[in-house]
Amino acid sequence: MKRLMALVPAVLLVTAAFAQEAPEAAKMDLWCGIAFNIVASDIPSDATEEQKAVVKQYTDGAAMLIERATAAHMGAGYDAAGFATHKAGREAYVTAQVNMTGDQADYSFEECSALLGL
Repeated sequence: MKRLMALVPAVLLVTAAFAQEAPEAAKMDLWCGIAFNIVASDIPSDATEEQKAVVKQYTDGAAMLIERATAAHMGAGYDAAGFATHKAGREAYVTAQVNMTGDQADYSFEECSALLGL
């Protein structure tokens, strides 16, 4: 009986870890939202009004994707602090991918744009 009681905390910890696995769509939403914010932050100061309007579409889309990803992650068992930590780690990861050369990023610009209907 003592052995069984000793296993209860371990089972609860394992269950909590599995509960924090967000769906693939939420992972993509978060990655793309972060990527759009990174790229939009580099808009040149002399951008035209047309260019600013396009960038606004992507920053608005980024906010929507991150909000959707946040809701999905919370539904998968993350709490606010856990998600904030996860998001910070993803921001560093996505920044590295956006700034590298080649096509080794998790998602393409086209895949991310499709999430916004653009």
